[in-house]
Amino acid sequence: MSQATSSPAKWIGAAALALFCLATAWGQAQDPASLGFKKMFIIEIRNPSPLTLENHPIVLDVETIRAFAPDFNTYYYAVFEQVGREYQFVLTQADDLNKDRYHEEIVLVRTLPPSSTTRLKCYYSPKGSFQLMVSAPKAFARHSTGQAGAFLGWESNQAAFKFVDGRIEVLGKLYAGLVLSKLRGNDSTLQEWGLNVLAGGGSAGLGGLSLWDGATRIPLAGSGVEIQKTVLATGPLRALVKAQYSGIRSGSKEYDVVALFSAYADNVFSRQDVFVTSKSGGPVVFSAGVQKLEKETVTFDKDKGFLAAWGLGTGAAGEVGLSVIFSPSAFAGLDESGAERSVKLNAAPGRNQTYWTIGGWGRGIVTASTPAAGNWAARAGETAAKLRVPVEVKYKAQ
Repeated sequence: MSQATSSPAKWIGAAALALFCLATAWGQAQDPASLGFKKMFIIEIRNPSPLTLENHPIVLDVETIRAFAPDFNTYYYAVFEQVGREYQFVLTQADDLNKDRYHEEIVLVRTLPPSSTTRLKCYYSPKGSFQLMVSAPKAFARHSTGQAGAFLGWESNQAAFKFVDGRIEVLGKLYAGLVLSKLRGNDSTLQEWGLNVLAGGGSAGLGGLSLWDGATRIPLAGSGVEIQKTVLATGPLRALVKAQYSGIRSGSKEYDVVALFSAYADNVFSRQDVFVTSKSGGPVVFSAGVQKLEKETVTFDKDKGFLAAWGLGTGAAGEVGLSVIFSPSAFAGLDESGAERSVKLNAAPGRNQTYWTIGGWGRGIVTASTPAAGNWAARAGETAAKLRVPVEVKYKAQ
């Protein structure tokens, strides 16, 4: 594993200036190797489906890259797309998830045409570091314990979410942009950016977790279970936070749960990756809860892997939409008792189980046209199909 020979925050003057010019206005038929990069490899991203995957998040595993290029340096690299003789800069985000100064993942967001292979060039130098100036961020995360209340928040420029005592709330936005830093006091009243459409309540909100011991639900929202909250990445392309639950018991059984919540630039969904460990062994079922709405219309399609509801939100919110998207192969049942619907999923042994949520607001930028309930459900189905496309990534020499 390569290590930067100087501090990651230090500017390497000529390289930084050159790459800033490149990122803002390349406009020349120039090989990026002329900027001082020593090596290059190809990133191939294949969309095998007939669908256009707009602004599709792609997460590259650094360990996998180093299996191909052992001296790859995450502190001195840049990605480009070559169009003719011109090189177009591709914005990426390298994330150090455990704060050990080594990046584990690299994030980028690309539109992938139907049945296509996108070829990107990654230039790097095995030693050294630079800090690349980029455009305004489109993702942000925050852990608040102050005047705005105690919460863990993550957002894209399109959608924002709050984790409050295990419950997940949705911030409806009136415009595209980042709003978590603007939260002051009671966000259930209309503010210049919008409002919280699921503030308060006794349910899991949108996607809050429960475990299941047979037919017995073990709610993790508002249950007094100890939750450690951590911000892992704050943008510019991905906001990523972690909730770690411990001391969960049901009879003689004991569980630990780690949930990662993320939002990506120019996307409306929150992605949840859930890891469940059962200290007593055996299969584990967890669920994502969806708060029941007044005057709601609910659409559930097990085969397409989504549940969508359109109805009235909390307080003055008016009409809202809630959706959960999941893998049909993981589906373990639907429970409709209490204040929420629980989409039950089989935990994946030894790895994460992923589901996604989307929150909409009748007055916001994430919404549905009339007839709203039908269009909201159609949007959930279309989004589910796109999110589950098995996009493939390969690394090749030039």
